[in-house]
Amino acid sequence: MDTMFTVEESNLICIYAGESRSEVIEDIEKALPYLDDTDMEELSNRIIRKQQNMIDEKFEQLEFVVIE
Repeated sequence: MDTMFTVEESNLICIYAGESRSEVIEDIEKALPYLDDTDMEELSNRIIRKQQNMIDEKFEQLEFVVIE
């Protein structure tokens, strides 16, 4: 599955940048209960779903940079 991330998704992934795909997923899941913004919750859940559907090797090939 070829998963593409939007600019917003990429920027959020940069905040949680970890050593592995599973670490990023885990960190985002830990933050979910503290989000008071529905849009941020939706964005976070969308990132989690996309990352769960990709393999580690594909994630490791991606380069995430904050885009303004």
